[in-house]
Amino acid sequence: MKSRGLRVLYLTVESIIELINMKIRYLKLKNWLLISLAGVLGINLSCVGGEEYGCPEASFNVKGKVTDSNGIPIPGIQVEMDFYGPRDTTDADGQYSVTLLSFPETQTFEIGFTDIDGTENGLYKNDTVPVTFQRSELTGGDGNWYEGSATKTLNVTLEAAEE
Repeated sequence: MKSRGLRVLYLTVESIIELINMKIRYLKLKNWLLISLAGVLGINLSCVGGEEYGCPEASFNVKGKVTDSNGIPIPGIQVEMDFYGPRDTTDADGQYSVTLLSFPETQTFEIGFTDIDGTENGLYKNDTVPVTFQRSELTGGDGNWYEGSATKTLNVTLEAAEE
């Protein structure tokens, strides 16, 4: 009798293992079907209406000329847009141009002017000038994520620094 009880227990454990294996196969098949269906639906949904994914952006450009108090152009001045953005250095005519891609909304950027060439052209005090762009100034957008560009001219006169 004892052996018969063990045999029943053995069959029960064997049956449980078979049921677990069947459940695992069922769940794998179910997951595969769901993933396949989601993939097909996802592709179809992404094609409806030609939707795009991304973030709107616009180009904000500031250009101008840096001069001293006598109106003489100053080359070698570093011009930086928003302190972490693009930089330019004024050319021999004191001209510069910096452009930053950012979210298309009304924004104010800090334009920093730093004398980085030492005494080569004289010493000048650093300056920071805020420039505000209105969203309504953006032109030339493509109707998708690129909402256009806006340009402002900012001519700056730097004061001489004491040596």
